[in-house]
Amino acid sequence: MRIYLAGLFDLITNTTGPDTLDPVRDITMLIHTRPLSFLPAVVSIVALFASHNFHFLSPVSAFSSLSPRRLVGFSTRPPTCTASRIKSNEINIESNTTTERNKKNGKRKESKRRLSDGIKKGREVRKGSLKAATIETGKVPYGEISRKYRRTVFQHSDWVEHRSSNSRIIKNLQGMFFSGVVRQLRSQVGTVAAAAAFVLAWNLGIFPYLINLWPGLQSFPFITPITLPSIPFTLSSPALGLLLVFRTNASYARWMEARTAMAKMTAHGRNIIRMGSTFSDDEEAVQSLGRATWLYYRSVMNQLSSPDEDDDLYLKEVEKVYHGSDSSIGQRVVNSPERTLAAWKQLSVELHSLPVPDPKALIESDKSIIILGDCTAICEKIYSSPVPLVYTRHTARFLSLWALLLPAALYSAFSDLGMVWGILPASSILAFFLFGVDELAMQLEEPFSILPMQSFCDQILLASEILAGNTDDDE
Repeated sequence: MRIYLAGLFDLITNTTGPDTLDPVRDITMLIHTRPLSFLPAVVSIVALFASHNFHFLSPVSAFSSLSPRRLVGFSTRPPTCTASRIKSNEINIESNTTTERNKKNGKRKESKRRLSDGIKKGREVRKGSLKAATIETGKVPYGEISRKYRRTVFQHSDWVEHRSSNSRIIKNLQGMFFSGVVRQLRSQVGTVAAAAAFVLAWNLGIFPYLINLWPGLQSFPFITPITLPSIPFTLSSPALGLLLVFRTNASYARWMEARTAMAKMTAHGRNIIRMGSTFSDDEEAVQSLGRATWLYYRSVMNQLSSPDEDDDLYLKEVEKVYHGSDSSIGQRVVNSPERTLAAWKQLSVELHSLPVPDPKALIESDKSIIILGDCTAICEKIYSSPVPLVYTRHTARFLSLWALLLPAALYSAFSDLGMVWGILPASSILAFFLFGVDELAMQLEEPFSILPMQSFCDQILLASEILAGNTDDDE
């Protein structure tokens, strides 16, 4: 490479005047003396190109968008292809594309076959999980799309795998490439990496070149290497850590409070059906009470879910449970502007219309209905009131500014070690972990879209079938 550049320099010196040689001579001398000076600029260009055009899982597939004629510019060999050679290459490329397409379709069918086999065996993948969605679609869902795949209900086999996975270092590191959180942080980490690459390119390439070209630039106060002392970052790190920890703890507390409220609703819903079936011998009335309990729970889920995702499913399930003579009850609740309150009223009506020898026996059941309302109010509070936005935004601005200025603070330390290029991976890794903590808090702040709400409703419906004897085939 150096021989080639030296020959190019000789060619330029023989064909250009002395006035045009200074920039070329400076670049040539810089390459001879500091060959890694242009590495940060090349890395930054490649990183930006990859972040926008390359597929995250298989970057090689991105080259399929580049035709052979576009790739000629990257070749250092002289062009020796004739017209027939080009035509033959185009035919081979078309056949290779068809073969690759067939292989891709075969792999997709094989993935779906493995998914179905794993679901049947109950061990490889869980239907509806993030891994199952990855196999089906061929890519890892992330962001808002991935939330519906995180509604995991653990069983014994899941706990066994969960306990064993903590000791697998290599497997955990490999899982980073399939993590939805990692994909969600591509823009933040890419921005910090671009800032680090700019610091390297300026300090190692652009700044020395400008000073050699125009020495008078040294008198300008702003034309200097980009460096910052590490003291401000050392002093501000505890404050940033406290902000992130407090935000994460607040979000986790919201998740835990929502999960506790849903568990309490499930327990008291079962208790209403159990006490109704114990105190009353009217099986049909107890079944109506069980359906009303499920309707209330399902209406709460509909209120706390996305309308685009749940409305159609809610209408279908209500129509399936409330059919025949009871269809008017379901329609009244569905058409109500406040479905949860309408279902709550219907539950109270069904309870107090239950034929029992002693009406005082329904007092304890009515207390459970009151607790259901309290739990719903807690869920509404969590759903409608996020962590104060002023706190969230201040933390985000603090973290963003701190991470963007970090490469300038790391430059001096890595330069003293003779590993100045190390600020690029170091800044990216630190940005990944810090922004990852903030992203975890953001994901947990609204817990209902990642809680298995449908599973909770199914538990109430199953309790109604078992406790109330509601085993009708139509249901």
